[in-house]
Amino acid sequence: MRFTGLPAAGMMVGIAFGFWGLWPQLGPAIPADPSPMEVVAQKPVIPNSPLDRSLDDGPTSALIDVSNTNTNHPQQGTNLFSAEAALRDKVLRLTRGQDFLRGVTDYCGKLQKQEVVKGELLDEQTIVIKCRHNPFSVYLVWLTGDAGREVLYLEGQNNGKMIAHDGGWKARIPALTISTEGMLAMRDARYPVTTAGLLGLIEIMLGIHQEDLNWSKFSTCEIESNHSFDGRPCDQYTTRYKSAQDSPVYRKSITLIDLEWNVPLHSRHFEWPKAGTVLNEKELDEATLIESYSFTEIRFRCNLTDRDFDRANPEYRFR
Repeated sequence: MRFTGLPAAGMMVGIAFGFWGLWPQLGPAIPADPSPMEVVAQKPVIPNSPLDRSLDDGPTSALIDVSNTNTNHPQQGTNLFSAEAALRDKVLRLTRGQDFLRGVTDYCGKLQKQEVVKGELLDEQTIVIKCRHNPFSVYLVWLTGDAGREVLYLEGQNNGKMIAHDGGWKARIPALTISTEGMLAMRDARYPVTTAGLLGLIEIMLGIHQEDLNWSKFSTCEIESNHSFDGRPCDQYTTRYKSAQDSPVYRKSITLIDLEWNVPLHSRHFEWPKAGTVLNEKELDEATLIESYSFTEIRFRCNLTDRDFDRANPEYRFR
């Protein structure tokens, strides 16, 4: 979805970035079989939302004040929350995920992303990600797309710039130190590296949904339980927007939020179709996908060190 009100250089993830001068060989992949002592994600200390209980318990009054909510209800088989209450529950879950992530030092995993850039839907890219929260540091290496591309960004270093090199034949060109929001960095990306990762995605989504609630831009928000993604139980939130006038960028979003971690593992966003388009919903979603982000093989507390964010790391391919 495009989230309503999202800045052009904003989001989910901020999650990927285009560069010009990048390298043929892959950087280090995530270790195949980590031991149980390596990065076992801890359960959040914050209580789970009402969605984690039986529907017979009902929503809590602290969570949901329906006095001013819409009366639309989800389709059969979904949790019977009003539209506003469902969106508020999503915000609550994301807030808990934000707190959880702030309590872990780092994580590793893979990011699959697909975006519309300059009017064209690019091919899906699979990227290994290493992320440290304080100071914010991120290392990325592409496994598909421009395979071998590497990106390194460390908050407070390199004058706020990132280091990057492409894969393929462009690997012969030395790595560049470039602006995170410059033409080269954003050549095939919607969002800058400074917002990469789970925490950046959550923070952007929270800001957007607060605006959605303040201005009642959405028409429905539905919650479906008993979903899973990458082998992990999730709840699915589907938000639809009223009109292109209310939400110029986004028509619909579908987000899967992990039941334990409360982080968005999979999120797809859709734009408005061209006038006169007649398609069923599945065809319409396929024709209007504008952003898709998935996080898989996530491992928290990987004990990342400065070496993991050092361009001189011999496992990397920065020249």
